[in-house]
Formats: sequence, structure tokens, C-alpha cells
Amino acid sequence: MRIRAIIYDHLVKYFFIGILLTSCCLSSRAQDNNLVAIGNQIGVPSEIKMSELKAVFHGERQRWGNGTKVIIAMIKTTTPLGNEISEKIYSKNGEEVRGFWAGIMFAGKFDAPNVFNTEAEVETFVSQNPGAIAIIDKVVTTADIKTILVGGKKTF
Repeated sequence: MRIRAIIYDHLVKYFFIGILLTSCCLSSRAQDNNLVAIGNQIGVPSEIKMSELKAVFHGERQRWGNGTKVIIAMIKTTTPLGNEISEKIYSKNGEEVRGFWAGIMFAGKFDAPNVFNTEAEVETFVSQNPGAIAIIDKVVTTADIKTILVGGKKTF
């Protein structure tokens, strides 16, 4: 009888641990944002494929189709949004993305991305710099910024 009680106690304990772990995983997935690519009205295309967006953010594209220089604006990778962008665009965590860009800049292949603390700062920068592109977590509706369709969709 005592063994059954011990087994029952363990089953109950592990059942609740399983429920707790499952709820933690579900709540962390619920925090995933729909990301939005934004760009300055000048130079940046209105639509882009996901592979092209990744190529831009990997420093593989220097100029847009009309000759305007590509300028990357990013939220700090140490923020939750910056880390999520790092994972979706680079398949790396924030620290690995910083290392990636350090290597690109050291090799002289591309100018450093412009890094900001907030989305408002990113939006201001993009609105004031022809060719600027960024990723945030909301659709922007201002005259100087356009939402770039990625694979035909506003969010990805």
C-alpha cells in the first residue's frame, strides 16, 4: 500500500511538472511577433522575396534596383524583438548576429547596420534616409515609410 502511495505521489508531481513545462512553451510561442519589413519611400522596393530580404540583411546587396545605397537599420539584438529578428533572418541568436556583423565590417564588405534601442528610433531613421530598410513588429502608416511586402504579405 505504501508503494502505491509513493508511485501515485510521483505520478501527480510529474504530471504537474509536465503541465507547467507545456504552458511555459506555449506562452513563449505566444510572444512571437509577426515581423514587418519597412523602408524609405526612395529606393527601397515595395515588394521583396524572403530570400532577397535575408540577402539584404546579410550584407549581400549594396544597392537597390535604382542605384540607391542599401542602408540597414536594426533594433538592438539584446532586446526580445532584436533577438527574434536575429533568429528569423539570420538563424542565429543576438550575440551570434553581432559577431557576424563584426566579421563583415572587419572584412570591409558592408557598412555597419545602424542599431537602435526602440522601434520609434528605427522608424525615424528609416523615414529620413533614402535606401534605408528595417524590420519591426508592426505595420507603419506614415508618408515617409512604406511597408514592404515580403512574399506578397505585410507580415512574416
